[in-house]
Amino acid sequence: MIIRAPATRRTGRACIVCLALLIAPATVRSAPDCFPDRVASFVPGSTSAPPLFNSWQPGIVLGPPGDATPTTGSLTVLSLGHGGSITLEFTDNVIVDGPGPDLIVFENPFFCTQAPASDGDTWSVLAEPGRVAVSEDGIVFHPFPFDGAALAEVVALCSDRDLVRRLIGLAGLTPNISGNYTVADDPLVFDAGAAAGISGHGGDAFDLADVGLSRARFVRIDDPDLSIGIPGASEGFDLDAVVALNSEASPAAGGGDRDGDGLTDEAEVRLYLTDPDDPDSDGDGEPDGREVAGCRDPRTALQDPFFLPLIDLEVAVPSPTSLRWSTAGPGRTYDVVRGVVRELAHAGGLVDLGVVTCIEAGSTDLTTRFFEDAATPFPGEAFYYAVRVRPDAAGLGYGLSSGLVARAPASGDCP
Repeated sequence: MIIRAPATRRTGRACIVCLALLIAPATVRSAPDCFPDRVASFVPGSTSAPPLFNSWQPGIVLGPPGDATPTTGSLTVLSLGHGGSITLEFTDNVIVDGPGPDLIVFENPFFCTQAPASDGDTWSVLAEPGRVAVSEDGIVFHPFPFDGAALAEVVALCSDRDLVRRLIGLAGLTPNISGNYTVADDPLVFDAGAAAGISGHGGDAFDLADVGLSRARFVRIDDPDLSIGIPGASEGFDLDAVVALNSEASPAAGGGDRDGDGLTDEAEVRLYLTDPDDPDSDGDGEPDGREVAGCRDPRTALQDPFFLPLIDLEVAVPSPTSLRWSTAGPGRTYDVVRGVVRELAHAGGLVDLGVVTCIEAGSTDLTTRFFEDAATPFPGEAFYYAVRVRPDAAGLGYGLSSGLVARAPASGDCP
């Protein structure tokens, strides 16, 4: 998401953008998860009804995949438009080549027909294929192979089962469901125990071995500019999320890591509630840092999704006028927190959210983009608004500063 500062000072009550920053902040490198951490590049394509859907908040793709059913798609997406492109960067972790698929790309396809009840059922999907490439350095990208002849046959709004299976190697094919996004679906296998036969949460899985890489920090998705899709602001590839399945944590600079599991001692004690002297707190044979970087709980051998909803926030310059952030997904309750952009501390592109100036307790309305405020920002400046999930994960309260110090709310309510 992005906020842009107003150019001039206003008088009276100003209507300020309400930023749905979905939770309490902490330093990015102290809280690795399986999601990308920044939008490295976004080149919008064309649509018949600009601006692109959710283009005002590109950081929405930095969190978990949204809720959906086999016959309805998620709306927590960013539309690329025809021929558009986006590159995402992982900073607190790195995708590594491990057993099976290493990452999943989620779009928002859904069944055009009734969802299949058995392996023999015919079906079609509103598929919007996208090309996927990965890179270790952000310069040289390695595209995943796919059948170009099959892609050329995508000329209708819905693609049947046979064509979808020939499109494997592209993203935007497999419907998402409200399931487990840390489990990869095999598009050639019907899972009789899952909705519509789709394992995990759906999405399309990719293996770094297919492009000869052992590690990757960047994922690029390109819309192939097909003449399909429902006309409007959501044309082209609609990116929902990218999830790293096999991933290693990048330890915070200067942080101690006594057990060498990839998590700093302070993060283990204060964030993950794990043992800083035991690299495998749950005894499942996988280091704590690797489990955290794959969005799994290091305190249990369960494979259910787990992450601390800590904000990923970045600025481009020391005196920021625009911010980007990630979301923590739908279905939560929040408090609103306000701060002043000019008070943000800048450090290598990452920021501390700074002084909290007011709180609106118990807010549940995240649809309002504008907030009536008695104060006005300085010329060329703006307020940011963050929200805290309640109840808090791991007892984080209003979150931690970039130094992992508990953040105290200011007294009083928002105007």
